[in-house]
Parts: sequence; structure tokens; C-alpha cells
Amino acid sequence: MESKSNVWAIALAILVTAVVVGGGIYWWQQNKVIQEEVANITTDTTKTTTADKEDPKEPLAYSTSGVSASVSKTTAPFGYTADQLVSMAQECGNERTASYFNSLVSKFSGATKTVYNFKYTGASQESDTFVVTLLPNKAEYTSLDQFKKDFDICAAGGDAYPTKLNSRWLLFVNSCGSGFDDGSGKAIGCQEIRDVVEPTLKLN
Repeated sequence: MESKSNVWAIALAILVTAVVVGGGIYWWQQNKVIQEEVANITTDTTKTTTADKEDPKEPLAYSTSGVSASVSKTTAPFGYTADQLVSMAQECGNERTASYFNSLVSKFSGATKTVYNFKYTGASQESDTFVVTLLPNKAEYTSLDQFKKDFDICAAGGDAYPTKLNSRWLLFVNSCGSGFDDGSGKAIGCQEIRDVVEPTLKLN
């Protein structure tokens, strides 16, 4: 009888050991699978983040919050000639030679400007559109003063006044006209938009 009890005790011990060992192996395998899945997810996330950083950014950030406006974007050729820049410089009292501006224009050969039109959508006098123009910084200006000496407009009512820059872009804004009021009582849409948008302009 005692011998039979010992057999059962041994059998029970073997069964318990098998369950414990089996359970341990199963837990180890499941834990390994989970770790591999986490590693795969981490790797995929890292790849996505890297790809996002490599995507080109929109060059201009802005806000139209608080004003009724539509925004459109177009591209156009560089557009300036050496003679035009000489005339602008003379009007501003800047001493720049024709050969200097010929060299400057050659730096911008093939450059394309990007034009953002912020149009006032309410009832408005002329003008109703605030225009922001971006040009690649091919001349590698490092200060607004350098930029203005070559591209400034000293007459009222111009459409491209040098305003901001970074290492990649030059930013111009228009003047919204001469400030003429036609007496209609309508808003001057361009100025309404400019007052909101210009302080928010940021080059990326």
C-alpha cells in the first residue's frame, strides 16, 4: 500500500514538474514573440519618422485667422532685368553699376519665383489682394540690408518690397496701393488681409 502511495507521489511530482517546465517554456516563447513584434514596430516607426524629415517643407508658413480670404499660389520666372534693377537702385540712392546687376541677374538665371495671392472675399475697394512673393536666395544674402540694397523699391505703390529672408528664400510683399479711399465705405481688402497675414509670415 505504501509502495502504491509512493508511485502516485512520484507520478504527481513528475506531472507538476512537466506543467511548470512546459508553462515556463510557453511563457518564454510568447515573451520572445512579443519582444520581436515590439522591435518590428519600433523599427517601422523610426523609418516613418526619418521619411517625414526628408519630405520637403512648404517654404512659407502663414495664418489668415480672423479675415475673410482665399489663398492661391502660382509660379513665374525671375522677371528682373539688370536695367530695371539699376533704375530701382538709383531711385533709392544706392550706387550700383550696370555690370554689378548683370552679374546679379546671372546668379538668378533659371530661378522661379512663387507668388501667394491672399484675396479679400468680402465687399472691398481696390486693391483687394495682398501678394507675397518668394524667390530662391541665389545671391546668398545673409542680412536684410544686403537684400534691400539690390531689390528695394523707394516709390509708393510697388508690388515687391524686400521684407524677410533666410538661407533658402527671399520674401517680398506688395504695398496694397497708395492708400486711396474711394469714399464708398467699403474695406480696403488688401490692407485688411495684410494687417492679419504679414505678422504671421514665416520662412521655413
